[in-house]
Amino acid sequence: MLEKKKPREQSGRHSFAAYRAQVRSAAMASLSILENDGIDRVYCDLHDDFVIRKKDDDGFSYVFYQVKTNGKQNHNWTLNELFGLKAKTKDQKKQCTEKIKNSFIGKLLLHTVVFDNYCNSVVFQTNINNGDDVEKVIEDIEAGAFQNKFSEVLIDRFNKCFPEEVSNELSEDEIKLRLSKLKFETDVQYLKSGDDNFEPIAKNAIYKFSEVDLGHTETREILMKLLELVENKSSGVIAELTQESIEQYAGIAIEDLLSILSISKDAYNNLLESGDSKVIKSASIIQRTLSSAGASIEEVEYISRCKTNWDLWHRKNRHVLFEFDLRSINSMVRELLNSSIRSDGSLHLASLRSPIKDLVSKLESEDLMYDLNPELILGGIFAELVKGKS
Repeated sequence: MLEKKKPREQSGRHSFAAYRAQVRSAAMASLSILENDGIDRVYCDLHDDFVIRKKDDDGFSYVFYQVKTNGKQNHNWTLNELFGLKAKTKDQKKQCTEKIKNSFIGKLLLHTVVFDNYCNSVVFQTNINNGDDVEKVIEDIEAGAFQNKFSEVLIDRFNKCFPEEVSNELSEDEIKLRLSKLKFETDVQYLKSGDDNFEPIAKNAIYKFSEVDLGHTETREILMKLLELVENKSSGVIAELTQESIEQYAGIAIEDLLSILSISKDAYNNLLESGDSKVIKSASIIQRTLSSAGASIEEVEYISRCKTNWDLWHRKNRHVLFEFDLRSINSMVRELLNSSIRSDGSLHLASLRSPIKDLVSKLESEDLMYDLNPELILGGIFAELVKGKS
């Protein structure tokens, strides 16, 4: 019966699909925090669909993302849809400033004014492609030419679009600098409707940044928790905007991801002290190897400290000891690991005690002990474990 009457409207269904795409995109952006390569926060549904915070030697900067999906996979975005510009207008003076201001891109460019130098870039992300006219404008701006007639319109109308935010009119060069912050991410696979690629792409990202052998069920559980986290951070009005309230209600940080991945925060922090560039992966390998043999979280944290101390000792001595001696020590530690690890890949901490004592005796007899001790050797065993699985 229901199928015989066309619904009055389906805007709610479209809005829900668009929201889900936004959540998926923010979730993928959150995983980039695991890379430990400058991105340390993702803020959900604040100022735009989501905002990435980058940290470098100059401090913090922000990347503003606007996510727009279109149900027609063969449709290409037009100048009018993105910029509020009419492609066929011959007299560019007739372009409407108000439409440019209220367009998708106009709203993104506002961030370049409001947040000025703190705005790293603004990104329009979508599941489809851009039309040829749009691509020509993008190429013109990216090349720094600003000779396309529509680029010239954007420069001409820029100050008029944001009269309240621009206290002193921006020069042409200042406007060009702001336009050059505009980026596009098109044909994004995990935003596709119908053919949802989100799960395998997200799984690969987790594998790349954190895990070694995640099973199907474990992956799904982690992704469900991640999407739930993004939804929680995207909902509810933040009554009083403070740095603390934004962090609490909208921000996703490494601590949130460690919780989802069931990685000890203390173990992570211990490994971070050694300068380990793949600290998430190291923490994950150590924790899973020990946990599968029944180790407690305290044992995991202890081992992470031992590995950090070994890494620091190794870094300090690699240019001090004879290379042959250092390689011999590494070889003996690796041999001990290979003989101790169980067939299921787990490692029992107590079972290492006796072999380590034997190795200490051997190192002393061969004059290779230097300032090593059993705990450093224990750390070395897990350093070799991480190296072997990375």
